[in-house]
Amino acid sequence: MSKARREARGERRRNCLNVMEGVKNVAQALDDSLQDTFRDAAIELFGGAMLGGLPSARLADGLYVLAKGLTTACTLAYLALKVPGWVNDRAKVKERLVRAFIAADIYVEKQRRDIGDGNVKPYRVFPTIERVTITSSCTTVNLRLPIEMAPSMIERNEWVFQSTFGPTAHLVNDKGGRFRLLIPKKLPAKIAYDVEKAKASVKMAGSFSLYIGEAYNGSVTVDLKQTPHVALVGATGWGKSTALRVILNTWLQVYGPDRLRLFLGDLKMTEFGLYRNVPHVEGNIAVRRSEVVAMLAVVYDVLLYRQELFHATGAIDLDEYEEMTGERLPYVVVCIDEVASLEGETAAHEVLEEIGQLGRSFGIFLILSQQRVDREVMDGKLKNNLNVRIAYRMSDDLNSRMLIGKPDAASLDVKGRCYVKLATDLVEVQTPWLSPKEARVMIEDIKQRYARYKKAPLTPPINPDVPQAVELNEEQSAELRELLNALMEQQEVLPRARTR
Repeated sequence: MSKARREARGERRRNCLNVMEGVKNVAQALDDSLQDTFRDAAIELFGGAMLGGLPSARLADGLYVLAKGLTTACTLAYLALKVPGWVNDRAKVKERLVRAFIAADIYVEKQRRDIGDGNVKPYRVFPTIERVTITSSCTTVNLRLPIEMAPSMIERNEWVFQSTFGPTAHLVNDKGGRFRLLIPKKLPAKIAYDVEKAKASVKMAGSFSLYIGEAYNGSVTVDLKQTPHVALVGATGWGKSTALRVILNTWLQVYGPDRLRLFLGDLKMTEFGLYRNVPHVEGNIAVRRSEVVAMLAVVYDVLLYRQELFHATGAIDLDEYEEMTGERLPYVVVCIDEVASLEGETAAHEVLEEIGQLGRSFGIFLILSQQRVDREVMDGKLKNNLNVRIAYRMSDDLNSRMLIGKPDAASLDVKGRCYVKLATDLVEVQTPWLSPKEARVMIEDIKQRYARYKKAPLTPPINPDVPQAVELNEEQSAELRELLNALMEQQEVLPRARTR
């Protein structure tokens, strides 16, 4: 083969490779449903040219021209299908934005002289919609405010964008009179639990944080020392049990028994059996009303003991106590599933209310789970101190409003999907799926890791040689006085005790 023919053949190969690369690039821009088919066809069509297996130069040149034509045709067809949709979607976003501006009075009124009749007429100047960017995960709208408009005018009306585009829409102030309105699209219907991601989220959040799940902009964690106590409410089968497993298993991975103690109440008798004999768990898992009441009495003793410690040192909270004394006290979490079953247990309600009011300062926190907002159990005094409210699918609008202030939770239709209310913020979150089997494997690893760990008691043990003060009610005091009087009469040693 002559040198000229070899060079010509090499040139044809390079042309075919270039065209194939162009075809691949076009394929990447096509819809997912067309990508694989188009790419495979291109590779099969030009594979022979790459290997030098084409029978003739004329055939190679013909395929080269054909491929260029196909590339152009596919590109034009793709744009013809997509461009009208893009334009239409952007127009809809702009139209809804203008309606939102009008509804919330986000505009500046000016006047100008009409060219036709010469009269001065008012007109409105809205924020300029500079760009609308639509991706698979989020729609971003770039806004520029009129010079006369203060940024606070649009910031205080963020609610109107959430009402128009959904509760996850939010504003980002880029300064200089420019804002971005982010409108995230729907979260995936199912997310697998990633233990490393959950651990990293809790550690990055710092302090004592709770991992809930994934939102449109990343992991959702809550610092319980800043926003204490959790209400977790939702109908059966919509994700409460999974949420409890995710929360507890993440904590077990991050904190050792020296830093976390759990008091678990399982009034449904099916949720917390996994955690039996875990070193972090105090005592037995309470499964009956009487056992939960007794468990809460123990927690109340811990609260009183820490009150005495902090009073003696002058510390105002757990962080200051640890800084002043160098002693690290474990966080204490009381987690009760189906807390509504405690209806009528006055003593239990009083302890829960006391922890809700005072627990944060002493490192004691509540997680209360139930199917609906029961006023008999979660009354105003307790409810007001449950600052983290997690709402899964609710039975009706009323229950949703009572918990998160909006009816949105009643319309949730994805298992594991919830709304998390923090102060005035409402975030849509997807709870990762963690099966009981996977959770059990993780828990067995925790048991082995701390098999030789000996945990210190939360309150000092009672010394039998030291007299202990005992509080008696009026009836017990009267019985004790009668007994003492009877003994003194028999002995005739001491005069009869005076009774009031």
